[in-house]
Amino acid sequence: MKKLFGIVVLSLLLSGCATTESIVSSGKIKKNISKSQLSDAFLTSYPSEDPLLPGAGSEYHSEVASEIIWGENEKKYYVFRYVSEPVSCGVLLCKYGNGTLESWHDTLDQARASLPKKEKNKTSNSTSKSLTTSSQSSTSSSINSEAERRKALVKRWYDPGYTEASFPQKESFWIFLKSPPPNADLYAELACRIAKSEYNLSGFTITVWDFNKKKYGKARCY
Repeated sequence: MKKLFGIVVLSLLLSGCATTESIVSSGKIKKNISKSQLSDAFLTSYPSEDPLLPGAGSEYHSEVASEIIWGENEKKYYVFRYVSEPVSCGVLLCKYGNGTLESWHDTLDQARASLPKKEKNKTSNSTSKSLTTSSQSSTSSSINSEAERRKALVKRWYDPGYTEASFPQKESFWIFLKSPPPNADLYAELACRIAKSEYNLSGFTITVWDFNKKKYGKARCY
């Protein structure tokens, strides 16, 4: 009788659990939320639905500072951007790391296809003539190369309605976000890492703003 009662109680508990589909359709999952906020959305779900519990899966793509995570049942794949600390799980709990939610998909292939493409620095068409150019010409070429890299960095943060960026002056790089993360200083530090590692740029301060020009955080990038 006790065993039967336990089965009935367990059935009642599980019947009240939310599914991935119901959570997504409820609007609780939104672009730019943190991993902690995503975890909160799954508080009433089946354990196999939660992408931030031991037993779930993840892929970290350090070259583009992105991470894909998914629940044990593999119903949805969540893509996080600006990740410097990926998910790390123990036996009972997971450390979420950082990042903001960019998108979610039905398959792993779709999630991988959505990852940002790493920018490649443009090369000069006159490379073959570099050995015969004067020091003055070489200096000019270097300046032009930096200008192109700065343009590419600005383009990296161009997503109309969500993110924009600019260099208002040489020593300042501004990033505008529709929904800045809670720790915008960390976001600025990560942007600095991207600027240095992918674009070979430094020598400015990065400031994070919202679209109303309210300052949320900054980091020196030298």
